[in-house]
Amino acid sequence: MAVVAAGLAELAEKGLSEQVVEKAKEMLARIILPETVTRRVIEKYMRKAMQAHAWYSLNRVDRAILVLSRRLPRVKSPVLKSILHKIFLKIELCTIRGKALFYGIIVSMQNVLNRLHELLMDIPRLLTIGLFYLNNPLIYRIYG
Repeated sequence: MAVVAAGLAELAEKGLSEQVVEKAKEMLARIILPETVTRRVIEKYMRKAMQAHAWYSLNRVDRAILVLSRRLPRVKSPVLKSILHKIFLKIELCTIRGKALFYGIIVSMQNVLNRLHELLMDIPRLLTIGLFYLNNPLIYRIYG
């Protein structure tokens, strides 16, 4: 069953445009990855990679970076932090929670685009929304 699910996930990902996948990964990284990277966080992700069988799917360079950077008490370098976040994202995409959030983001993006298309075709509704916006006081006019 897991092989079938993995195959379907790969087909779904190949069918999507690269922009959608990258945007979904960026949003997933904002949701799921920690802000500060410490020794405990790196060790947690190493254990997670081994438990999810993602450790050997990582590049040797990625594994070496994880092993060497776990010696640091806290990662301060923005370059190293961004590299570690990319590795953490690869690990998260191998877990069920990460995959579920990733595909949930993609489905939500698709639903939003469909609703936007329907809304743009409904001219009376657009007129109503615009009038409501214009009748608000200036302090309440917020885009979003």
